[in-house]
Amino acid sequence: MLKITVLWLCLLLLVLPGLTACQKKNASPEVKTHSADGYLGITEANPNMPLTNGYRTYQSDMLVMETAVKSHYPQLTVESIRLNGTSARLRLLAPPGTSSEELRRLGEEVQRTLAAEAPRYDPEVTVTAK
Repeated sequence: MLKITVLWLCLLLLVLPGLTACQKKNASPEVKTHSADGYLGITEANPNMPLTNGYRTYQSDMLVMETAVKSHYPQLTVESIRLNGTSARLRLLAPPGTSSEELRRLGEEVQRTLAAEAPRYDPEVTVTAK
């Protein structure tokens, strides 16, 4: 009887490691790494942070607005552009003798153009004759 017990114990000791080795191990959760952007992934979390030269500043936004007005309305002259948060105030000069109805229409058209060219701003356009 002792021989059988020892034999079963030896057999169990040989089989037990084989059974446990075939089991699926607890996998740790998959770790997501950040991109190698030099900022430890901060550009992925905050894509609008001004970290690159491609980010638009107030100065470049004013240049975009001025270029849009000059290219779409060559008869108008940009007198001033003022940015305050999300509002943009533009003062434009029209040729002398332009009627008040035409000035109002030009102002509305420029507002629509600027809303498309610089969508983050709410443009307020004032057009006056020289």
